[in-house]
Amino acid sequence: MASSTYFSGDQYRRHSDQALNHKVSALSESSDSPGPLRGRESLVSLQSMYESPPVPPPNTSAPEPQEYGGGQWSVPFLGNSSGRYQPVSPTPPASGRFKSFRGRVQDTIHEDESIDMSLLGAAAPPARSDVYSAIPRDEPAEPAFDMTSFSGPMGLEEQAFVKSLQEQEANGRLTGGLGRGEEPNTRISRELLISSPPSRQRTFTRSLSVRRSLTTNAHSNWRSLGQEEANRRGEAIEVIVDGRAVDLSSMTGPRTVGVEQETATPPLEKQVFYPQPNWKPFSMRWPYLLFMVLLSIVLGIAQELVYRMSRRPGGLFHFTSAQDLNPGLYFVFKFVPTIITVTYGVLWQNTDFEVKRLEAFYQMSKMGGALASESLNVDYITLFNFTRPLLALHRKHYAVAISSVTTLLAVSLVPTLGAASLVLTPDRATRLVNPDVLKVITVSAVLSRVLTGTFFVIAILGSVLFYQLTTRRSGLQADVKGIAGIAAMAVVSHIMTDFKDMDTAKPKDIHLKLKHRRYALRNSSLFSEDAILSSTQNTDKYKETRLSENPHPVMLRKEGSIPFIVGVILFLILIPVVLFTSASVITDKAPWVITALAVCIKLSWGSLETSIRMLEPYYILAGRHAPPKTLTLDYTAMPFGVVAFRALFNRHWIVFLVCWGTVLVEALTIFATSLAQVEGKDFLALVEDKGDVLDEELGSGSETVRSFIITLGLTVFILFYIWIMATIVFIRRRRPFLPRQPNSIASVLAFMHQSKMLYNFVGTSKLTNTQMREKLEEFGKTYGLGWFHGRDGQTHCGVDEEELTGNYKHGVDGSQGNMPWTTDWQTY
Repeated sequence: MASSTYFSGDQYRRHSDQALNHKVSALSESSDSPGPLRGRESLVSLQSMYESPPVPPPNTSAPEPQEYGGGQWSVPFLGNSSGRYQPVSPTPPASGRFKSFRGRVQDTIHEDESIDMSLLGAAAPPARSDVYSAIPRDEPAEPAFDMTSFSGPMGLEEQAFVKSLQEQEANGRLTGGLGRGEEPNTRISRELLISSPPSRQRTFTRSLSVRRSLTTNAHSNWRSLGQEEANRRGEAIEVIVDGRAVDLSSMTGPRTVGVEQETATPPLEKQVFYPQPNWKPFSMRWPYLLFMVLLSIVLGIAQELVYRMSRRPGGLFHFTSAQDLNPGLYFVFKFVPTIITVTYGVLWQNTDFEVKRLEAFYQMSKMGGALASESLNVDYITLFNFTRPLLALHRKHYAVAISSVTTLLAVSLVPTLGAASLVLTPDRATRLVNPDVLKVITVSAVLSRVLTGTFFVIAILGSVLFYQLTTRRSGLQADVKGIAGIAAMAVVSHIMTDFKDMDTAKPKDIHLKLKHRRYALRNSSLFSEDAILSSTQNTDKYKETRLSENPHPVMLRKEGSIPFIVGVILFLILIPVVLFTSASVITDKAPWVITALAVCIKLSWGSLETSIRMLEPYYILAGRHAPPKTLTLDYTAMPFGVVAFRALFNRHWIVFLVCWGTVLVEALTIFATSLAQVEGKDFLALVEDKGDVLDEELGSGSETVRSFIITLGLTVFILFYIWIMATIVFIRRRRPFLPRQPNSIASVLAFMHQSKMLYNFVGTSKLTNTQMREKLEEFGKTYGLGWFHGRDGQTHCGVDEEELTGNYKHGVDGSQGNMPWTTDWQTY
């Protein structure tokens, strides 16, 4: 045992030569590296400043210097210029083992009673004998960095550092803070969780509070309690399940080297619970859904009352000429029913659009996550309206199926039945023969009852949707908008490694690679559930991706645009033919035909508008050097009408004109329905007989010349607007500028899985859209879509920060652009 004395300059010492006597343990640190034996400080026995005699100064002859490694408990002793321990003067041994403290206070601790403080780090807790691994002295930490900081000439060290990062990325290891995962913020034992008082949990009304009732067997329900606690705290918690008894009488120290313990202690059972946020857009919240259910019931009752009122003598209205009607009554008769039914459909469209957009995130927020075919590879936005409910039922996405059916009924069937249920008697032939006959407006019994039943069916479906959306959590903490919203959710885990070599892959290839994997949404971040194996039965039913292989939406290609443009032209020709020729018998026998055709045009225009809204951010990025707000731009997440004004504010003229056309198309249904009840030949006869005919009535008795001209003019204007805009959009946007459509989460992730801009999204998963835009603007970067050098040093295609290596041209492999030796120039 080596010992030494150190002279300290303590200000409380009576004599300058009074020293601190202690012993230094000769026990060395266990290390795999060879080297000299190093000592550690041991517990010292301090001399009393009042009773301890002064220690004589050390010999002037300096002993052989000995250095001791720093232990885990050290005291900075002062007064020695050499900075090393000096030998301790020998002291006589104690006279007895059990002498009093006052009798022993002047003696140093015997070697057999010395305690090495460095051993405390390896002390075992009571009744446990686990082997504790040593904590490394220098824990390597990977700092977050920005690859763009390596701009300009780099030295050898910088080049080697960047090359090492690229090799790690090429081998599937994310760098720069990507894929670090998420650790729980709080740890709590199961016993404490069960014994804690029940929390007050808010119901869907957000105004009533119900105390959590304790179950009869709380130990069996501790997982649900853990989830409730995580939701209440709004952070991840780790519940430690330790049912083992602790024997305080058994005090075991660290395991001796080479000696095995007789019993092995099983590891602690732990489970992490992540909060399940419940952000929802207003159109999916209970006040809006309750309003729509009540509105459906009210409209159904009102339709039945209107029918009963029409059965009384005189019907709803009776008149001889249109001039006899009050202007207010005339407006109610001609426009109010159609306005109500069209507005009713628009209100349901708002809910349906949000349900389709956010369904994938809800599926991943469930326990165990969801298959990629049920979440990442789902596209309900661009899918055709009538096939969407069937596909949703196949995937067991019942909320989407119910919402789609409800919206189809409200958008297509309700306006058509509403226009057809109003009947003007007598028939058109009688009115033409005798223009002064009494006209009566009634309601068709059959069509009215069908319309009433439709309202109640929608109310029932709306109630089911209300229950589904209010009893499940969305899994979102804020709205996911644009490329930035998805990128912020994907940088926490290693999900980006699943999209390796998928830059220009088709949806079918992405589906085949991901169909056996499950993905989860935890704490606003996407994770790959690799530990959960998917059964063959679940994956085999998704053999087909059902996503278009064409990189351009159908309404922007000639297969969709040309038939739509031709259909608008034919409808524009049909209106004067029906009004001014003998073909008017069509509207006399089936007045709902015009309304049904107007609804078909509205649905087709809606598909065109959806494609434009979805592609606009990528179209801007394809133009290169786009501002940061482009990454947060998402026109698909904006409600009806608002998107037009937002596009006007952003000066995105094509989006503004198309979305404004959507507003006009809704009005087209109203005006076209009104024209179906007019006899146009009466107007021609009046023009031939009289010069000023604006205040004259038409022979049918339900229109004046002035109202007829206004309605006809607005209808023709809207059809011309749709025709011209559809032609302009087809000419300007008919060429594909993407490898595939960005109509699913997987498609968007594949566009940026190797982007260097992902470093800027580390730690942004809980930021709002506004906060995200402000953070990106602080970097002062621009972004583009094309070919770029990824984090692995290879050339990739997608979205990244500027400067890119080249633009994307459909059908051209830009990754070979800088290697002309690979081109077969003979067949170029």
